[in-house]
Amino acid sequence: MSYSETLKIRPFRNLWLGQAISQLGDAFYYVSFMFMVQKVTGSIAMVGFVGACETLPYLLLSLYAGVVADRLDRRVIMLWSDLLSGISLCVLGGLVFVLGKPPIWSLLLIPFLLSCVRSFFMPAKSAAIPALVPEDQLMPANALSGITQSIVPMISLAFTAGVLSFFYSWSPKWFLISAVMLNSVSFFASAAFVYLLPTILPIREKLVEAHPWNDLKDGLRFIRSNHALMVLLALQTGFSLSVSPFFVVYVAANKDWFGGKPQTLAIFELSFFAGMFLASLYVGKMQFKRPGIGFIGGAFGVGITVLILAFSKIFALFVFWCLMAGVAVPFADIPMRTWMQMAIPDGFRGRTNSVFMMLAAGVAPAGLCLGGVLVTAVGISMAFVLMGAGMALAALLGLVDREFRSLKV
Repeated sequence: MSYSETLKIRPFRNLWLGQAISQLGDAFYYVSFMFMVQKVTGSIAMVGFVGACETLPYLLLSLYAGVVADRLDRRVIMLWSDLLSGISLCVLGGLVFVLGKPPIWSLLLIPFLLSCVRSFFMPAKSAAIPALVPEDQLMPANALSGITQSIVPMISLAFTAGVLSFFYSWSPKWFLISAVMLNSVSFFASAAFVYLLPTILPIREKLVEAHPWNDLKDGLRFIRSNHALMVLLALQTGFSLSVSPFFVVYVAANKDWFGGKPQTLAIFELSFFAGMFLASLYVGKMQFKRPGIGFIGGAFGVGITVLILAFSKIFALFVFWCLMAGVAVPFADIPMRTWMQMAIPDGFRGRTNSVFMMLAAGVAPAGLCLGGVLVTAVGISMAFVLMGAGMALAALLGLVDREFRSLKV
């Protein structure tokens, strides 16, 4: 099945285009924002605190967001999430314009609010894709989503390394305003494409008049009844725990090893997404029958490359291993995501996706807050070693479970 055939399906194409535009703005914003957090506060630890505020809503709201995605029109959920995200960023841009730099409280509050509304978008989007394409096109549809998540940030990060970095050398204020407002516009553009989607109501065997708490309990019972899902939850939680301090250590390495410029940070991210793009093109066209093995191998590969970053203080070498980490991600992600969409009934997809999102995000606040402490306590190199070893070990534990490693699409 070719990608062109999948993109001929208009509803999926509209969702894909909307997400491409939104992710373009996200990449402008995230690297620029985290860079400015460090510059405004002078604290690597503050980068971790801001990241914790950004991930906390996924822990607090994901379970309820999954219930909502399995009860209401998923199109409406995504539409309102995009609109509210755009409005939140307009507020941040206005604050920077008036005050010259973002107040400390806004560095914590705006990411928190953004994640509150995005926590509803993600399970709705994941649950919507199988309703927009036939089952035999799920693998290329998920690969296209993966390709978009890599090539679009490549474009925007190249722009960040060039044009936006010029803005920074000219005016840090306009550097941040440009990144924030570009992301705001991208959310509104995404909302326009989501508006064109058809109604995407979940297929439910039970009436939605049931109390949301009962819906939640039904969803958790469904997950507990599926052994492979429970194993995947455990593996992803261990992997997320190990990766959670990564961006804090990343920013510290950029500062101490490579001069601390936004251009270098953008180039590292650019190389990572380039690897994801190349691997997604390949994985999407494969007849991948063993998603469990794919997840184990891909996650192990990410862990090993992160570990090697500890010994890569040469710029070109650091860029190369960021590239290889990106290559490993689609092998873990795309086949497993496709298996989940095929194995989970439509009426449970929102709740299942939200549980995975909640557990992945649940460990992130602690890891992000401890990231600065970890760098101070053991140094940047040892922090990379510990994170990489933890990711690789979490992946290899999947080999212990015969049913998980024998999963078939």
